[in-house]
Amino acid sequence: MSLFTLIISVSCFIALGALLGALLGWASRAFKVESDSRVDDLEALLPGGQCGQCGEPGCRQAAEAMVAGALGPDCCPPGGNSLAASIAKLLGVDLTAKGDDTQWVAYIDESQCSGCTRCFKACPFDAIVGASKQMHTVISQVCTGCRLCEKACPQDCLTMQPVTPAIHTWQWPKPNVA
Repeated sequence: MSLFTLIISVSCFIALGALLGALLGWASRAFKVESDSRVDDLEALLPGGQCGQCGEPGCRQAAEAMVAGALGPDCCPPGGNSLAASIAKLLGVDLTAKGDDTQWVAYIDESQCSGCTRCFKACPFDAIVGASKQMHTVISQVCTGCRLCEKACPQDCLTMQPVTPAIHTWQWPKPNVA
């Protein structure tokens, strides 16, 4: 193979790459789909655990349903009333509070836990740590109280307990960003 044919073949590949790159760049602008910016803002507010408790498969779909009016602002159980109030404010709708804003956290009765690993596989927030056939525990600062681990536990050793406000569990409310 001569140097001339090598230069020709490399030049052809470079030209083909540039042509396909230009074609893809044009297609990305020509077929761009505009989305509602409120969906992006709502998705940023939601926990992002894709737990499905709102009835949608993920937080993006839940945000789209809220903007469309199919879901109410209080549809996210892990977010609680404070998230519902933020969503209602963003959407400009009224919110009727459904009770208290009690936070829940998972608790594992370690004497009953067999280490089956089903609870931490079910947790979308990685709030449960442990290994197979070993004791598991819950990182309470990460747990959102979505109850998916409770449903997955075959030994019923996992329960949900309310978080009592104390000096180490109380948090400042999130600031309003204008």
